[in-house]
Amino acid sequence: MSNLKEKIKEFKLSSLSVENRVTVFVLTAIILIAGIISYTSMPKESFPEVVTPEIYVGTPYPGNSALDIEKLITRPLEKEINTISGIDEINSTSIQGYSSIQVKFDFSITPDEALRKVKDEVDKAKADSDFPDDLPSEPNVFEMNFSELVPIMNINLSGEFSQDQLKDYAEYLQEEIEDLPQITSVDIRGYTEKEVAVNLDIHRMNAMQVSFNDVAGAISNENLTISGGEINTDNFERSIRVLGEFKDYKQIEDIVVKHESGNIVYLNDIANVTFQQKEKESYARQYTETVVMVDVMKRSGANLLEASDAINEIVGKAQNNEFPENLQVSITGDQSDQTRTQVDELANNIIFGVILVVAVLLFFLGLRNALFVGVAIPLSMFLSFFILNAMGVTLNTIVLFSLVLALGMLVDNGIVVVENIYRLMDEGYPPLKAAKAGVGEVALPIIASTATTLAAFIPLGLWPGVVGNFMQYLPITLIIVLSSSLFVALVINPVLTSKFMKIDEQDVKIPTKRLIIYGVVIIVAMLIDIAGDQPEAGALNYIAGAIVSVILILTLKDYAFISKNTNRKKVIKPAIGLLILSGIFFVTGQNVSANFIGITGTFLLLNSFVIYPGTVFFQNRIIPAMENFYDSFIKYALSGKKPVAFLVGTTLALILSIVLIIKFTPKILFFPENEPQYLNIYIEKPIGTDIEYTNEITKDIEKKVLKVLEQYQAVNPETGEKEDFLVESVIAQVGEGTSDPMQGPQMGSTPHKARITVSFEKFQLRRGILTSDVQTEIRNSLKGYPGTKISVDKNQAGPPQGKPINIEVQGDDYLALMQETESIKSYIKDANIEGIEELKLDVEQGKPQLEVNIDRAKARRLGLSTGQIGNALRTAVYGQEVSTYKEGEDDYPINIRLKEELRNNSEILMNQRITFRDPSTGRIVQVPISSVATAKKTSTFSAVKRKDLERIITISSNVLDGYNPTEVVNNIKTHLKDYDMSEGITYKFTGQQEEQAEEMNFLTTALAIAFFLIIMIIVMQFNSVSTPFIIGTSVLFSLIGVLLGLVIFQMDFIVIMTMIGIISLAGIVVNNAIVLIDYTNLIIDRRREELELEDDEKLPFNEVVKAIEEGGKTRLRPVLLTAITTIFGLIPLAIGLNIDFFSFFKTLDPNIYVGGDNVMFWGPISWTIIFGLTFATFLTLIIVPVMYFLLNKAKYKLSGE
Repeated sequence: MSNLKEKIKEFKLSSLSVENRVTVFVLTAIILIAGIISYTSMPKESFPEVVTPEIYVGTPYPGNSALDIEKLITRPLEKEINTISGIDEINSTSIQGYSSIQVKFDFSITPDEALRKVKDEVDKAKADSDFPDDLPSEPNVFEMNFSELVPIMNINLSGEFSQDQLKDYAEYLQEEIEDLPQITSVDIRGYTEKEVAVNLDIHRMNAMQVSFNDVAGAISNENLTISGGEINTDNFERSIRVLGEFKDYKQIEDIVVKHESGNIVYLNDIANVTFQQKEKESYARQYTETVVMVDVMKRSGANLLEASDAINEIVGKAQNNEFPENLQVSITGDQSDQTRTQVDELANNIIFGVILVVAVLLFFLGLRNALFVGVAIPLSMFLSFFILNAMGVTLNTIVLFSLVLALGMLVDNGIVVVENIYRLMDEGYPPLKAAKAGVGEVALPIIASTATTLAAFIPLGLWPGVVGNFMQYLPITLIIVLSSSLFVALVINPVLTSKFMKIDEQDVKIPTKRLIIYGVVIIVAMLIDIAGDQPEAGALNYIAGAIVSVILILTLKDYAFISKNTNRKKVIKPAIGLLILSGIFFVTGQNVSANFIGITGTFLLLNSFVIYPGTVFFQNRIIPAMENFYDSFIKYALSGKKPVAFLVGTTLALILSIVLIIKFTPKILFFPENEPQYLNIYIEKPIGTDIEYTNEITKDIEKKVLKVLEQYQAVNPETGEKEDFLVESVIAQVGEGTSDPMQGPQMGSTPHKARITVSFEKFQLRRGILTSDVQTEIRNSLKGYPGTKISVDKNQAGPPQGKPINIEVQGDDYLALMQETESIKSYIKDANIEGIEELKLDVEQGKPQLEVNIDRAKARRLGLSTGQIGNALRTAVYGQEVSTYKEGEDDYPINIRLKEELRNNSEILMNQRITFRDPSTGRIVQVPISSVATAKKTSTFSAVKRKDLERIITISSNVLDGYNPTEVVNNIKTHLKDYDMSEGITYKFTGQQEEQAEEMNFLTTALAIAFFLIIMIIVMQFNSVSTPFIIGTSVLFSLIGVLLGLVIFQMDFIVIMTMIGIISLAGIVVNNAIVLIDYTNLIIDRRREELELEDDEKLPFNEVVKAIEEGGKTRLRPVLLTAITTIFGLIPLAIGLNIDFFSFFKTLDPNIYVGGDNVMFWGPISWTIIFGLTFATFLTLIIVPVMYFLLNKAKYKLSGE
């Protein structure tokens, strides 16, 4: 042993930690406490918010057509904005009366910097003399954040109340909720604001020679409160206030509009004044019942769960203290429910994975070493939570899945360290020396091994674009947690083993002092548990139960009841005692502590009578049998010509798998297809459709949707009434707030649009019904609405994506472009390509228009300008806000315009007289518009779309369920090859297909970079070329498992998920190969030392073969452990087995179910790694030794030995 001691070198950091054990124990406690605090305080969300440097410029200019808006507003703004550096894309839409421009920047530009640059250029454009100076408001420039466009919940108010009363209740909630720091805005839907409407009679105005300007001036000049300054009187300074504001809207009728030559014209002579709702802009219904809806938008980066809890508290207090009892209040579309479910599922998957991993360690290593190794999992995770929280990362499903993926890898370093320390202690080393020397032997190899794993994920951290910003948390989390596990293995594991590891454990009794300490801690835990019963206590009761269980396990450990030398009969009494103590806790109402103690007692019995005997049997019978079988097999594989046969056979298997994947091409998807959590049914009539007509169509569609959903009701045995078990709510909205938020902010009013949202219950409550089937049923039921575009979309899984089918057609002449796009659409439709839902254009040509052409020469002769004529028509139809009427704390606009029956008559509009005073004669002149202008009915474009300053029209569609989007798009491309495109017009496929190609290119490059980094690390570690070749080839061969798994189980190829799985697989497979080859090289070096060979002498080849066989047999256990722990850690998520451990510890009800959103989203990565790693384990144990054998054999032959 003395000779060995001289050769063993120490790792300084580990030796330092062993020499300062108290410091490390304190550090461990800090990690645990900081990790728990960080975990509970981290904001939780389903998916990370993607903050894109995307700026929106919205400019209203009422009364102008889409073409005019493009010419007057959009193009000047685009021209200036296009000079900014770092712009990725400019998209604009010009519609009737409104211009919107979306500016997408490279991710190298911060949103704040992008906003500042765009504002500067907009200011330049406004300063140009040609830019309109009569805009009703300045261009609105703001950062566009998709997370702030989608409501996190809807609060619906209904009952036997007037709309004004419901609106008052909604405003109360609006004011309270807007005060929350997590909330950015609160909108009220289903209610139309009021106004004071001055409805003018143009005939009376013409007869009395009154103009719109006369009316506007009279009202604005009368509705005033003016300060007249101050006067000194009676030794006091008195302020003078002229009070003229209207106290009652009826007073407006009595004002004098005109006083000419003794003739007085009052407003009531030419108009009637009403205090009424504006023209209806929105409707809202829940299950066809009218509601006033409050939409709540969360601030970007805010804690969704905290926001939801705070809002629910506000609503609850309002119902109890402010609202009448018969007011019906319901909350629908609460995103926090889905977030809680997904986060809890993944947290439980982590717990389940930990249990499975520890169980595997238990059987392979025994309880003692399994506990030392298993401690790496919670410590690594808690340290990672602390670091992630400090970085401002939210606790989302990507972070949690990364922890699930890392579960099996977290113990790899610990296994090597603990086993090596145990071996040295078994050889006679004292604990401290064994800990120092044990780590010193393996420190550099495990650092290199961890580095190769990290190298696989580092390129993913450089992922650009929206998807990259969405998925970047996966490599970030994996790098942090695997680095944490290395820290635990090198710093904490040596200290724990040097303090607590024993080779021959004996039964001992606990000192009285320690028993007293344990008792005090248990009493404190009970008090925490009692505090945990309070609603706001959160996880206190779970912490209390955990403390009790830890103390009990320490007690049992001290008594050595679970050691291998223990008489199992001794276990019965303490186990029964624990179960009795559990009963006492239960009777006193401390259920969580009772369950923890009961589970501990049950585990004690299971360990002594089931687990421990099973472990002994496994270690003494199964593992030796596996090692002997492997030893025989590897000797067989290395004999004769069999090595060549195995290598050729594996190569043929790779070729076969590639042929099979080409022959049976799986469905290729960009992101996984999820079961809808909610459906959005978008309804769109032609632009110009009246909101009342849109509302009637929507009501009819609502009925059909509800008819489909009726079948998913069941009778409640308690109430005897039918209840929905599938659907949570059905909300219909018409007008405002109905556009797809993924297409950016809503532009102007949308009376021609509606949306019906069907929200489903949680997955486990759906009784096995697939919501994707419901989506298909609803889609099929909504056919037969000519002139109505209807699309049934589900919530997206992942970052914002374009449509699966998205064709951009580009050209300068918009009329020719529209005709060509319609022709392309018809051409594709006539091809009868299966899988297309419905092809739609984002621009319509049939927007009705009354075109007024002015005879400028004649108008000038009569003293009129185009501006006078345009303003007269705009005021007559659109109206003009001339003042504000105050009632209490509320302000209402005073609008003047013609009566409804007059303003909707084109003949009356054209015959109205423009009244003005001739500056040369001073006389009043009246000129009919029809005398200087003509009007004709035409149609124009609903919008003008532009991309990067070029006009485009887009054809888009969803792909029906069950069809391969890539295959459908390829079919369209094939058919369009024969299409004769007009000159000057081009098209290209964008949207999801463009994004898919970009991400595939990046992931392929990332895989190549990862492979290169891994090879370079291996070259530096082994100072060899042959070893990297062997390991690199094994990584390539691991694809066999992935490809065959996809073909055999007919799984989809998910571009993002499958490729990430392959990259992750490379890092895992490399570790196993390194472990095997490194140990084989170590044996060869030892044999050389034993034979006292010189550096230029070669070891006899038969000794090399023996070293390969011994290395494989010795490293069988760690290779299998790495593979099995990784696979077992992923299996709960791969199969979707959900066990609620929190509920189990609290109520002993595990709420087991299979499936859910997480398995659909993360299953592809899990199965990719499972398939690949299963086959790669065979490669590591057989093919790697075979290739090692063949390369060495070739070297010996070339050297003539």
